[in-house]
Amino acid sequence: MDSACYNIPMLAADFGTLIRKERLDKGWTQAGLARAAKVSRTVLSRLEQSKPQPVQTDVLDRLFAALGATPRLPADSAMEARRIARLEHRGRLELQRNRHLRLALRLAGDRRSGRRLIARARSVVKLWRRERTCSPLYIKRWSALLAMAPGKLAGSMASLGAWEDALFQNTPWSWAWT
Repeated sequence: MDSACYNIPMLAADFGTLIRKERLDKGWTQAGLARAAKVSRTVLSRLEQSKPQPVQTDVLDRLFAALGATPRLPADSAMEARRIARLEHRGRLELQRNRHLRLALRLAGDRRSGRRLIARARSVVKLWRRERTCSPLYIKRWSALLAMAPGKLAGSMASLGAWEDALFQNTPWSWAWT
């Protein structure tokens, strides 16, 4: 561990629980462990009671070293599932972003083909509007983008900024890569 502060109550509480268990398993008192680790007994007590103040990682290192223990937290399957879902979502967004950038190159490279592609995307947005299958906000934003000339639209698609992820999730171009 480095010397950064742990300020996350759940993590500090998990470490405190682990330290308490190790201390009791080895028959140590709080005072004895605090002395051996050269930390305040108050800091140790707060950690074990899940009432920690921000704790320097070197304090945790000294406590675990004195106990001869390695900090291992129990796996949280729900947290792991959320982490995996976030990674998968990020992967899908990256795929969409790359597809849109390749499409932007096609729009910029061939204006005639670009106009046909834009016309087809406009028909998708009209279908969204008629069938009410997409948010009016996305319909409005895509309509404004699709009103641009192919070269200008290509530039916009390559630099959408804050809107990028949202627009690429609700894209009128999905037919272009199926």
